[in-house]
Amino acid sequence: MEPTPTDHCADAHADTRADTLVLFDIDGTILRSEGAGVAAMLRAFTLIHGDRGFTFEGLEIAGALDRLLFNRLMAQHDLPSHDEAHDHFRMTYRLELERTLSPERVRRMPGVLELALALSQRDVAVGLLTGNYEETAHIKIRAAGIDPGVFPFGAFGSDGASRRHLTPVAMTRAHAHHGRAFAANRVTIIGDTPSDVDCAKAHGCRSIGVATGPFSAETLAQSGADLAINDLSDTEMLLRWILN
Repeated sequence: MEPTPTDHCADAHADTRADTLVLFDIDGTILRSEGAGVAAMLRAFTLIHGDRGFTFEGLEIAGALDRLLFNRLMAQHDLPSHDEAHDHFRMTYRLELERTLSPERVRRMPGVLELALALSQRDVAVGLLTGNYEETAHIKIRAAGIDPGVFPFGAFGSDGASRRHLTPVAMTRAHAHHGRAFAANRVTIIGDTPSDVDCAKAHGCRSIGVATGPFSAETLAQSGADLAINDLSDTEMLLRWILN
């Protein structure tokens, strides 16, 4: 029997879903830990180098990469930032975050888990694009009551020199994980800062700016977000927008 036009539409829609990739930021997008990560970082610096008055004051933290924050803080205090020093810091920071980050300190943002699961159920590839190190990303996600397996791949804060470098890394890892490539115009990056919007636009991807972090929906729209919203609670609307 010949397929009907409806069958063709259904098949095309299914293909579109399979060729769609959605990448989530973590801090301010998936969850908020009210500064617990920054505090654990500063404690790690102090444990290693002594009390030098370490602070991120004057540094832009929102949307920044953890490796870049390490480099900048070390430079401020004339300390070496070679790989061995970085590895020591990274391990110490992970241990401090594990020790101090309890679920009570973490607030999961509205609609995040529901959206991620709904996308996965529709054969959409779901991953992370975050400035966090991979291991601390998973610590935070677990503390928010989410199985890290919901986001089985991603690009992280030690994968590039800037957030723009993370987008192709995430796309490559999505390809490796799912066995299929993703065209840039089928990739949506969800984040709470203009940096998230920028790393999407720089590679021809779409972006959703969500005002659950330090920036308003208006600011995110002005930065070029294709969709700027207050939160991710309207799952059905977001599914229609992402899959369109």
